[in-house]
Amino acid sequence: MRKSGWILLAAGGVCLLVLLALDLAAGHRWLLLDLCSAERLLPLFGIGLLIGQLPQPARLAAALLLVAGAVLGLLLREHVYLLLAPIPGAAANLFLTGPFACVLTGLALVLPRPARPYVALPLVPLVAAAIAIATRLGDPTLYAPHYLAQALLAQLWFVAVIALPVMRFDPHWLSIGSRILASWMIAIGLLYGGAYLAARDKSLMPPPFAALGGEGAFAGFEPLLPALDKAGAGR
Repeated sequence: MRKSGWILLAAGGVCLLVLLALDLAAGHRWLLLDLCSAERLLPLFGIGLLIGQLPQPARLAAALLLVAGAVLGLLLREHVYLLLAPIPGAAANLFLTGPFACVLTGLALVLPRPARPYVALPLVPLVAAAIAIATRLGDPTLYAPHYLAQALLAQLWFVAVIALPVMRFDPHWLSIGSRILASWMIAIGLLYGGAYLAARDKSLMPPPFAALGGEGAFAGFEPLLPALDKAGAGR
């Protein structure tokens, strides 16, 4: 099983390199480049650590919940939009999916290992749903059919790249390191979310219309009327 997992990882890496080469050959930037931001990679890295450190039965359940959560997030995204839209600044910042994913992953990862399965299994699908919604909203191709599947598979590959080595080696110091990372993730998620809320400015509000001078049916157009009259008389 582990050998087949490494083979799948290698095959996924080759596919990503092929996609990169095709994008560059077509003369545009790599379509999956937007997935490489810290806001996207940090919760994926944390989920990989979390799944790799779970016991075997919980690990399999978490992997299945990861996929199910992404699918449900995409299917129910309109309800998520309606739920989060009243929060100031949410709609302008991918409905705060990045901060939510960071905080929820950190909450599961910061716990001692014996307690993690009880908290991780309910939180993993929520994190997956948030990441899938952010991927959908951040589509640079304006919803080309192939992009979403490529992006989700690339993120799943990244989680596996982290989880499989952790499952294989898992040194003792990694438990301490993962809990330190989890505390950073919670702090970063809260700071990002707070910054989004603080920047909810009126930048998305349309500017006010300029007041038109004059009165009557043609208010504001009086200076143009004589010129139009002359042009009409000259015909």
